[in-house]
Amino acid sequence: MATTIYTYLHNDDLNGSRIVSMDDCMCKLYNIKREDNNFLKDFNDDLQNPALYILVNKDKRKAYIGETDDFTKRIVQHLSKKDFWDEVMVFLASDGATLSKTEVQYLEFLAYNKASEMKSYDLSENTQTPKNPHMSVIQKAKTDKFFNYVQFLAKFVGSDIFEKRPNVILRTTFEAVQPKVTPVDIDYTNEDLKGRIYLSLNGEGKYTKREIVLAIVKQFLKLSPETTLSELKATFRRDYLGRFAQYEFIQEDIESAKNWRELGEDHNHYFINDILTSGDGVNFVICVEWDRTNIIKVLGIAKALGWTFEIIKE
Repeated sequence: MATTIYTYLHNDDLNGSRIVSMDDCMCKLYNIKREDNNFLKDFNDDLQNPALYILVNKDKRKAYIGETDDFTKRIVQHLSKKDFWDEVMVFLASDGATLSKTEVQYLEFLAYNKASEMKSYDLSENTQTPKNPHMSVIQKAKTDKFFNYVQFLAKFVGSDIFEKRPNVILRTTFEAVQPKVTPVDIDYTNEDLKGRIYLSLNGEGKYTKREIVLAIVKQFLKLSPETTLSELKATFRRDYLGRFAQYEFIQEDIESAKNWRELGEDHNHYFINDILTSGDGVNFVICVEWDRTNIIKVLGIAKALGWTFEIIKE
């Protein structure tokens, strides 16, 4: 059966941003070039919807797969915090329909697993593996069909992220780097860390839950000054932030960290007055988004190193 595909070229540019759709297709693809700010403005209303999206650099064979409730808000963060990509594929429901939160989570799960299976792209920017959400049989069948269109449209615009690429060996620095230490269980629970408390480190200091994370990283660098930025990121992992994992634990883009107001953030997310330096000479700052729900892993690193910490209540 013949398929008719419709392509809208933004600014009549064959190599520029475009919208791709088909007759009787539940999926519409917005293929946007990173530098095309006008496209984001022109189609702001369309993009303020739940979506599966894939940040791509075809030359470097690198991608990041994500889902969002509102793509226009999410892309602002990626423009400031992820430098590798030069275009993005945004998959939205067509004909005035919208995807549910569960559906875009499932699409992210399907896309990540398919791309991982094909091994055509470096997916190391995805520091967490998407989970398979609970869905009804009918909803799952509908979303599986949607993902078939995702694969077709991605291939149509020249992306082979879901295609097997023979005889390719990806050299991923992130995968090769191992953490210098991994967390162990600590004696405290979330309840113990509840409320306004302070902690000491190795019998010294009086730190808030945020400040002790910075103190632990500083102490780690003092004892292991040769540690590279990649080793630091492998040790102090982004996913330890839990619900705040949209931010970097270790952020080397210090200018963006300082210009949080320009990015529309409601407060500063980093210790910008404490600039640290890795063993390979990269300056960075530490995230401040720590509370009783996510600090335990970092305290587990301190314990694994033989350090001590105590709760000081007032």
